[in-house]
Amino acid sequence: MLAEPATTLTDYGIALETLLFALVLGHRGGAGQVYLWASAFGSVSLAALLGGTYHGFADQLSQASQGLMVQGVALALASFWAVAAAVWATRSSRRTWLGLAGGKLALALALIGSSWGFAIQVIDYLSALALVLGLYGWKTARPGAGPTPWSLGWMMMALAISGLAALVLALPRLVSSFISPVAGYHLVQMVALYCLYRGVSRRG
Repeated sequence: MLAEPATTLTDYGIALETLLFALVLGHRGGAGQVYLWASAFGSVSLAALLGGTYHGFADQLSQASQGLMVQGVALALASFWAVAAAVWATRSSRRTWLGLAGGKLALALALIGSSWGFAIQVIDYLSALALVLGLYGWKTARPGAGPTPWSLGWMMMALAISGLAALVLALPRLVSSFISPVAGYHLVQMVALYCLYRGVSRRG
């Protein structure tokens, strides 16, 4: 019997969804940024798998706390890979932006074990999406090849919907009568991840 069925199943849903995204992008290949995005989705998949296992079987796992630490590392890495992919696409000031992404990663890793660990992970992820959107938007505004406005629109939706998912966590009474706040967050986040995938896949 699962300890938290809805949270576990929605976590596993994210794990499967993002694993498929990672496999499709990895199979497609091409520019280096595609592999970076595949790594980002793969890291999210691992984090969701660990999160679902924790929420479903924590009372049966002797190393549950260690699993949560690994989950936090995977989420922090996902944010880093996403920013790195956007930096790769800009083809300028890479060292500066990668240094910023590395510093953000170090800070997120340092705060994993704090009482605000999950909130930090959400903030880290949202800030990464904002950076990605800003970098892609900057490249789109410059002359030459860049993400299409349609792709940028998908990324904007991903950031907006992820913000809505965070709101579900911040205001749990909005969903508590129907489903747990964390499960609600997962369901909304699945839509945001799909939008992000559509944006980075550049298929419109």
